Amino acid sequence: MRIEEIWWKHLTNPSGFAESIIDSVLDGMSSAVIYKKDIPWKEDFIQNILFEIERESPNMKTDIHRISGYVEPDEYIMHRYCGEKERSLYWGPRDHSKAKFLSKSSRSTLNKSNVIIDITDADNTDEWIDFVEEYTSYFSDEEEHGVFLLLMHDTDISGISNIRCFDYDKYIHDFDVFMLCMTILASQNCSIQKKQYISEIAVSLAKDNVVVAGQLAEYKGSLPVNISRIAEKVFKENGLSCDDIAVQIKTALWEAQVKILFPIIEQFRSKFIEINYDKLRRYKLDAYKANNVFELEIGQLYHLCYSHGIFKKELNFLEKVRNARNSLAHLEFVPQGDVDILMSKCLSYPEE
Repeated sequence: MRIEEIWWKHLTNPSGFAESIIDSVLDGMSSAVIYKKDIPWKEDFIQNILFEIERESPNMKTDIHRISGYVEPDEYIMHRYCGEKERSLYWGPRDHSKAKFLSKSSRSTLNKSNVIIDITDADNTDEWIDFVEEYTSYFSDEEEHGVFLLLMHDTDISGISNIRCFDYDKYIHDFDVFMLCMTILASQNCSIQKKQYISEIAVSLAKDNVVVAGQLAEYKGSLPVNISRIAEKVFKENGLSCDDIAVQIKTALWEAQVKILFPIIEQFRSKFIEINYDKLRRYKLDAYKANNVFELEIGQLYHLCYSHGIFKKELNFLEKVRNARNSLAHLEFVPQGDVDILMSKCLSYPEE
C-alpha cells in the first residue's frame, strides 16, 4: 500500500479531515482549506476529494483550477463558466458586479458546478475569498448554486460568513505522523517497542515533514542501522539541506531512545529487583542513601552486585544497562548495536 494512501484513507485524523471537507461541499457549502506550509501528497488529496464529490453529486460538474500569480477571480470564472454570448450581456460594474451577474445567469454552468481552486501560489488570495463570499451571498441555503473549494496558505478569513474553513494544522498532529510510521512498520517482524523506536526516529528526524517521515519509515529495520546514508538520501530526494544532518541524526536518536529505550531500562531495573529481592535486601544500603532496594538506581545496583560479587553472570549486562542509562542522562545516544541487545535482553528478562 502506498504511503499517501495510508495517510489519506486509513489514518483517523487525515481521513476525517478529508471527509469533513467532502461533506461540506456535498452540503452545498463553499469551503476553504488552509495550511501553513503545504498539504502532504496534495495531488492525491485533491483527486480523492474530486472522486468522492463526483460520485456523490453526479448532477454537478466538478472542475479543478490551479492559479498562480495575479489572476482576477471574477474575470477568470466568467470566461470559464460563461460562453461569449452570455458574457456580452454583462454591462459593467455600474449595473452590478460580475459575481452577482454570475449568480443570476441562467446560461452559466457555474451554478451547476463544484469548483476546486488551488490558490496556494496566487498573489491575490484575499480577492478570491471576497469573490466566493460575494457570489455565495446571493443564494439561500435551498437554492442551487456553484460550490467553491479553495486551497490556500494560512490566511485570516475571520468575518467571512459564507465560507466554511478547514485548518489542516488544527486537524493533524505529530501523533498522526507517528501512527503513519507505525502503520508502515506493521508487518515488520520485530517487537512493538522496536517499531515504536524506528517510528520515533523517523518522526524526530523529519520534524514536521510527513512525506519525509513516511519515506524514512519505509526503510524499516535498516533505518537505525544505516541512518546517515538513508537520511541523506531521503533529504536530498525531498530537496532538504544536509548541512547539519549529523546533528539532526544525533538529536533524533537521543530523543527516540529517551522515549523508548529509557522506559525499557527502568522496567528492567524494577523487574531485576523484584525477582532478586530476597538476595538484594541482605546488604546494607547506607552508602546508596536508599531506604530499601526498590529505590536503587541501575548504577547503584551494578555497584552493589560488583562490590559483593553477586549475580556474576548478569554483571556484564548490568554494566551495559548502566552505561546506556548514563549516556542518555548526559544527552548522548546509545550505539545501535547496544540498543538491539538492551531491548532484546531487557524485554525478555529473565530468559527462560
